Amino acid sequence: MLKDTYDQRIERKTDRDTLKISIATMRVLLGLFFILSGIANYIYFRAPGGFFETVTQSKLALWGWGFQGIGPLPAFLALPYAYLLPATEMAVGVAFVIDRWVRWAGIVMMLMLLSFILAFGLIGPNGLLPNNQGNWDKNVFMLIGAWICAAYDRHPLKRGINLH
Repeated sequence: MLKDTYDQRIERKTDRDTLKISIATMRVLLGLFFILSGIANYIYFRAPGGFFETVTQSKLALWGWGFQGIGPLPAFLALPYAYLLPATEMAVGVAFVIDRWVRWAGIVMMLMLLSFILAFGLIGPNGLLPNNQGNWDKNVFMLIGAWICAAYDRHPLKRGINLH
């Protein structure tokens, strides 16, 4: 009886440790992705077909799947978005990597990912099963990962609840 209880506690601790390591790995990888994405957006900011041109001139694809899109965004929305998004990407990426303000950085990251989904479309122009083309927006999976990281923040708010 005592051995069984002890084994169950050890097994739960191992499961908890595995969950913590998995979430920490996902958090760091998402953070690095956003840091590198922000850097790339600044490097190719004014290049032909670069970030600035994409934000200010492209139509919003919304759900995709053959939808031709609306837009482009009006200048009063597109210009602040174009100039602030790369810095915001890098800031939330750093917050994720250093494991600080993960809940708030995760919320900002989820909003950015939602804006990417609306901009580029949820489903590719040729449907879910195209021939050798992108068919599903990776941002959906990153959004779910950011949500998991934000929900499982190691530093809970002042509620007197410690999940770890």
